[in-house]
Amino acid sequence: MVQLSRSMPWRVLPLIFMLAFPARALLAAPAELPGTAQAFLEKRCFDCHDEQTKKGNLDLTSLSTDFADRDAFARWVKVHDRLRDGEMPPKKKAQPTAPERETMLKTLSGVLSQADLQRQREQGRVPLRRLNRTEYENTIRDLFSMPGLPVKDMLPEDGRLDGFDKASASLAISSVQLRKYLEAADYVLDAAIAHQEKPMVWKEHFRRIGGLHCFSECTFPIKNGKPDMQMQKLMRPEGQPSLHLLVLQQVLKNIDSLGIITTARPSFEPEVENFSPFHSGFYRIKTSLWSFDYDKGETKAASRMQSFALTANGRLLAQLDAPSLTPKEHELVVWLNAGETLQLNPANLWNNFNTPYNYVGPGVAVDYVDVEGPLNESWPPASHRRLFGNLPLAELSFVKKYSTPPELYPRQPSDLRRKPGYRPDHTDGKEFQKYQPVWTAASSRPTQDAELLLKDFLPRAFRRPVPPEEVDVYVQIAREKLAAGEYFETAMRVAYRTALCSPDFLFLQEPPAVPSDKTSLDQYAQAARLSYFLWNSMPDEELTKLAETNRLGGELKKQVDRMLADPKSDRFVNDFLDQWLGLRDIDFTSPDVKLYPEFRLDLRDAMLAETRDFFREMLTEDLGVTNFIDSDFLMINQRLAEHYEVPGVEGYTIRRVPKPANSPRGGLLTQAAILKVTANGTTTSPVKRGAWVMDRLLGRPPQPQPPDVPAVDPDTRGLTTIREQLDKHRNSAVCASCHAKMDPPGFALESFDVIGAWRTKYRFVGEKVEYPDMRAGEDPEPGRFLGIGLKQWGYVMDGVRSGLPVDPSGTTPEGAAFHDVFEYKKLLLSDEEGLARNLVSRLILYATGAPVGFADRAQVDLILQQSRDSHFGLRTLVRQLVLNPTLFRRK
Repeated sequence: MVQLSRSMPWRVLPLIFMLAFPARALLAAPAELPGTAQAFLEKRCFDCHDEQTKKGNLDLTSLSTDFADRDAFARWVKVHDRLRDGEMPPKKKAQPTAPERETMLKTLSGVLSQADLQRQREQGRVPLRRLNRTEYENTIRDLFSMPGLPVKDMLPEDGRLDGFDKASASLAISSVQLRKYLEAADYVLDAAIAHQEKPMVWKEHFRRIGGLHCFSECTFPIKNGKPDMQMQKLMRPEGQPSLHLLVLQQVLKNIDSLGIITTARPSFEPEVENFSPFHSGFYRIKTSLWSFDYDKGETKAASRMQSFALTANGRLLAQLDAPSLTPKEHELVVWLNAGETLQLNPANLWNNFNTPYNYVGPGVAVDYVDVEGPLNESWPPASHRRLFGNLPLAELSFVKKYSTPPELYPRQPSDLRRKPGYRPDHTDGKEFQKYQPVWTAASSRPTQDAELLLKDFLPRAFRRPVPPEEVDVYVQIAREKLAAGEYFETAMRVAYRTALCSPDFLFLQEPPAVPSDKTSLDQYAQAARLSYFLWNSMPDEELTKLAETNRLGGELKKQVDRMLADPKSDRFVNDFLDQWLGLRDIDFTSPDVKLYPEFRLDLRDAMLAETRDFFREMLTEDLGVTNFIDSDFLMINQRLAEHYEVPGVEGYTIRRVPKPANSPRGGLLTQAAILKVTANGTTTSPVKRGAWVMDRLLGRPPQPQPPDVPAVDPDTRGLTTIREQLDKHRNSAVCASCHAKMDPPGFALESFDVIGAWRTKYRFVGEKVEYPDMRAGEDPEPGRFLGIGLKQWGYVMDGVRSGLPVDPSGTTPEGAAFHDVFEYKKLLLSDEEGLARNLVSRLILYATGAPVGFADRAQVDLILQQSRDSHFGLRTLVRQLVLNPTLFRRK
């Protein structure tokens, strides 16, 4: 493996990065299978897996036992597992006796474990691993105390292994990626460094939402709680253009609230008075909101509580409740990035083209919006002080000619730049300079200050102590620039930029604690592994102090509990679920707007919140893994309660509620987010959902689809069901074995549609169809969001029909029959330890950057044994993983 010298010049880093990930091979020496194992293979396996037959493309007579060959090693592991699970020999063949099978498994397990252990002794479990995009962004945010800075989208996508982008084997690096790191470093330093003597603080009071004035056919003024239709006529007489903006602003001063009877359409943006901050930072936002039912000029009590989505360039900041007729004041502090547009969007209203004169339906009202910020306890901000300490700011002088003036104005990713021509005095750096003096960090002894600043910065950035000779490499970079006549700030930027693109920052360096044991981890490496597991970021001061005093090992359990209680652990919850359950793909398809008009962004947001808060509840209360399959509680809000037809839940806040009797909900399996990511925009597929259950929950991923087998295209006309179409595959010898495993869980979940709503019949768009057996053809089933339910929301279904009935029954490969998802859940609950084993394996890959190897299986068994009394409680599993000295505290 290429060794990365700590004093290596940064200019050679591209070559080093490209050499850092050579193709690795197992280092185990060739082995011979014992005679008993060879005899077992000849008796039980060679008749199907010899050179002539090669069933499953496997020839055991010639399969190499040189375990340095990764492919050969993996195939022998597969042989072991299929024999262990009773899948081989096939049921129709003569079966080995129990002692024969046990002896063969013990023999094969021994040689495979020995080979894997030898590799780990030579290389460790985890090869050198770089930070993935999420870890890089969080590390930058914590290093510079800028918790909302967007960085990861500037970097290329990371590779994945088993759905995870934390595996070292999938985190390659290229010259293109290094160039992106250089660009990101410049962007970060631009955002972190202050160039003003004091902060520019915005403090404004908005009486209306900007962007809506030209759509007054969908808005109206409210005075004393009632629509002011006289004012509405002044704002926009029917059939006439709206008033000039300046006149309109004067009119709006005389109203209390602005009523809205439509949701956002692509034709306008509900912006907060075009507010767009010039400086990134925390902003305090206050607003007052309420809802009503509208009837041609009269406001009545709302039939349901409405809500607003507060967003910045589409990034959800909060969902705000708007109670019926009684204004509710909201105050929150959020991070806004320079150039983002603040928006307040009615979350639940439908597109409406009626005017306030004849509209009947729900509406919302905004009393005001106050914005103040950025909020800084002191100046310069913390990000600047992380780079320049307490050095004073001095006004920049252009009298002396410098070769390269400092970078004065923030460069921003293209998606954050303001609209061309908008407020040029605050958008264009050169224009801004005409009106504002520019300040920069000043030093009366630049050489000495450069050394002091780098001595402070580098240990935090590299997450370990940095020896003087290594600091001197970066100090020399700054000195060279100072000697060339550069500004102090410019010289330091070059040194900081080099550090942010160095292997010590971009990679998780894991030096051994004991020189004689290359696989041991020192205390700083253990602290980093723990922080990147539970926070997806660098260690904080407490972890660093424990590592410095060699006390971390004795306080691991305490630290796990402390870190899980910290808000930063939301990074772990969100990111782990995004990867394990595939939630990052929730927007990969969009439900058909005609078939599923009830799907809105607020429902999508609630779906994600449900799954994340459910996992958090299990983590906090240390609930057992069977809750992932079925639970006696739900984590829902009003929007999901309506979707699931659960009464008595109001407001957008997710809360724990008892699962109603006879509800199919409870657990992960029937949550709307899971059901959406395993469907497409128009139809569901038992194959896709079944494969997801087998892989993500049970840890038994099915084989990939053969390239010569066509996919099943669902019948969108509603004439045949997906089950009827799948029969062709299930009856094929090539496909039958895999479909026997995948289809049953998929069939059980057919009771849920594309967006996770309960159904007994399929939907389709078209004319009413008369089936020969009269199984379908009527209008859609009545439900909260169908028929009358949607009309109450101001929407009418158009051309949507109910099709054939859903059949959620099936039979597992073991021969257990079930009639519906209720019975299928009970079958899954019988294998509690199997569920826990799969979860632990996923956590190990996420926490360490390497999947569970064959030699690691004994440690997985140990973790399960230590967690059995808690019924494999989620928090207990996390604790025992961190406390495991072999898996977590060694390389």
